Amino acid sequence: MNEMLRVPTVAIPATVLCGDGHRLDGEVFLPASAPMHSGPMRPDEWLHEPSPFFALRMTDGGSAFVNKLDVLAVTIAADDDPDAEDGGVGVERGVVVECLGHRFEGTLVIDLPPDRRRVLDALNGPGDYLTLREGDKHHFVRKTRITRAFEKA
Repeated sequence: MNEMLRVPTVAIPATVLCGDGHRLDGEVFLPASAPMHSGPMRPDEWLHEPSPFFALRMTDGGSAFVNKLDVLAVTIAADDDPDAEDGGVGVERGVVVECLGHRFEGTLVIDLPPDRRRVLDALNGPGDYLTLREGDKHHFVRKTRITRAFEKA
């Protein structure tokens, strides 16, 4: 392949949980530059790109091309998500979300106007994915696959 045509990317380890229950471990490739800020594209920006498929280099050496509509969640290390470092200006809520028998638990940072900072507002707000921070990992859960969500007391 002509190197002049290759798009520079940054590979990050990820686990992809699909709607049929398959779990795929490997690396996803984020563009090395973003249009709105310096540095590589953030995972949530990358997932919100309009392209329907993304490539995953499997841990076993193979490749998979995953349809975003089939994704329940993409999990990455918190260190690979630069948004975790900025702290945000929103409020934090502990939540549990369920997707087709799978459960994800973590902290949701709601960075919306002050009158729209409920968990329900985040679920109904813009974007296809909800980001849950759980210790050393972040889950990007596809909103249309969430069957139930609970705010932790």
